[in-house]
Formats: sequence, C-alpha cells, structure tokens
Amino acid sequence: TGRISGTVPASYCESPSPKQGESKEYGMLQDLELGDNEHLSGTLSWSCFTQQYLEELRLDSTALSGTLPQFVDLPRIEEVDLSETKLSGTVPGRLCGKPGADPSPLQLLKLSRIEDLSGTMPEQCFKLANLKELNLKRTRVAGTLPRDMDLRQIEVIDFSNSGLSGTISDGLRRSKSLRFLELSRAGVSGTVPSFLNSLSLDGPGASCRLVDDTHSGNFQCPLPMDVPSCTRIYGQEIDCEYDYASPPPPPPRGFDGLDDLSPGMMALLLLFCLSGAGAAVHLVRRSLAPRKSIAEAAAMALEMQVGDIKVVK
Repeated sequence: TGRISGTVPASYCESPSPKQGESKEYGMLQDLELGDNEHLSGTLSWSCFTQQYLEELRLDSTALSGTLPQFVDLPRIEEVDLSETKLSGTVPGRLCGKPGADPSPLQLLKLSRIEDLSGTMPEQCFKLANLKELNLKRTRVAGTLPRDMDLRQIEVIDFSNSGLSGTISDGLRRSKSLRFLELSRAGVSGTVPSFLNSLSLDGPGASCRLVDDTHSGNFQCPLPMDVPSCTRIYGQEIDCEYDYASPPPPPPRGFDGLDDLSPGMMALLLLFCLSGAGAAVHLVRRSLAPRKSIAEAAAMALEMQVGDIKVVK
C-alpha cells in the first residue's frame, strides 16, 4: 500500500466467465483492497459494487471520487472501509443487505471522514446481526437512531461529529461486547441509560465518550453515576450545569478588574485563594460571582472553613 498512483481502470472489477469444468467462484473477485494509497484517484466502476463473491472492499485513505451507486449487490461482503475518500452521495441501503434476503454477513462498516457523504442512514444498517464496527465519524449522514436498534455483536460505535440524532437506543442493551462508544458533537440527546454499566465499556482499552472537552452535550441530568466511564471527559466529571462552549460570564456590575480593588481587599483575596484555591475558583465562578463582587466573595469566605464551603444554587 501507499505505492499505487493514477486511476483505476474501468475494467478492474470485471471477472472472466468460468470455463467448462471450472467452479463458478474460479477467477471471481473476493478481496478488493486499495486502501492507504493517497495518490490513487479517479472513479470506481459500478461493477465493483455488484460482485457476488466479494468479501472485503477497502478503499480508505485514497483520492477516489464519484457517487456511491444505490444499486449494490454484495451478498457475501464482510468488511467495507470507504473512510477518508472523496466519495459522495448517500449510504446505499443495500450495502446492509437486501430486503427479504438472508441476514447480511457484514462485520465492518467504516464511512468516516467522507465530507460529501450525506442523506439519511438506512435503518437496516442499525439492525445487522454480525456487525462489529459502525463508524460514521465526521460525515453529514443524518437520521434518527431507531429505538429498536439491534447490533448484538457490535464492539465499536463512532457517531461523533455526524448528523445523527435521537436518544441512546434501549436496543444497545443487547450489545454485550460494546467497548467503544463515541457520541460527542452528534445530535444524540436525552437520558444516559444506566444499563451501559452492564456492558464492556469499563474494560481494558474501552472508551465511552458522550461529550467532549468543549461542550457538555445534550444529555439530561443527573447522569447515572454507576456508569463512570460515560460520565467523564478526560478524567473529569461532566458538569451538566456548565456549558463548556459558552463564553465566560461578564464581571459583576461595579467590578472592572483587579485594579478596582483596594490594597486591603486585594490582601483578603490573596489570603482567600491561598487558603483553598480549588474551592475558591469553584465558588467564585459557579455561585458567588453572579451575585456578589469578587472582593465580597473573598471576605465571606474568610468567615468560613474552606473545607465546608458549599456551592449555593
């Protein structure tokens, strides 16, 4: 990989007709792996998406372009990775199986970082019995997560920075192997179900991120504290009452900066901070600052034991 450049020939996916006495599978395309070739460009023939014996389709990290065909017929496909390409269009519903056919053997579906991929995610793609990874990170793919989502073998879900919305489906209760759940900066909201704690999200190498370090997300409070891996961001507890994306509140009226403090009040403020910097910052920023000047907050704190300071709501 990494050494192929140019364009893909139009006849690349055409398979020869079997000769007499040969198996139908003889000479048929089973694996198409062109990934990690950033200088590979052009379009891929529609025939590449109608290979009856194709099991792996990997075009990731290439400059391949064109519109994804809606007529897809890949009954044996197990792995599809189209991430970080210049493909466009919408996700073909038949990529996740044909209506009335046997359950799709698809185990991997990676469509991340395709900027021109949009439309609505087909509902059947949320009901793949064999799927282990579903990645729509940084796409414009939209749609509402179905309440009856059924991904029993899923291990990795990444919908971050996508257009998907809805709530965390109760159907994930069946996903006992789920070890990576990334929903930050998507439109998913509602309550965080406590059943996530019964999955594998706290095991070695596991990750559960519902929000990121700049935004507290859309989830309702209180968050279930029995799901610690899903209620933290970079090791810090998610604070539902503070929106990390919002600008800091303006200074209280009558206070324009430290220059306005008298030497005596400056000394009180310094003593206050030295006696409990963490509590001071939290108290002033969260509760007292909107109601009193910083100087008044410092004076008030000196009358209390710092360890007993409680946030006033």
